[in-house]
Amino acid sequence: MEEGRSIGECKHGMKSGCAYCHVPAPVARRSTPVPRTRAKPTKLSEKMNDRMLSLKQRLKQIRGG
Repeated sequence: MEEGRSIGECKHGMKSGCAYCHVPAPVARRSTPVPRTRAKPTKLSEKMNDRMLSLKQRLKQIRGG
């Protein structure tokens, strides 16, 4: 340590340390992620799905026929 630096001071000159010198230890993560549960479909999403299905069917009909 250099003279004039207090024990809590980091090499960048900050009194209480900085994010570069005093980074907290990394937290251990779970090895297997918890599976997410699917949200209940809303009326709007069901309506949109029906519209997309009918559009795809019409497109297939137009291209095929």
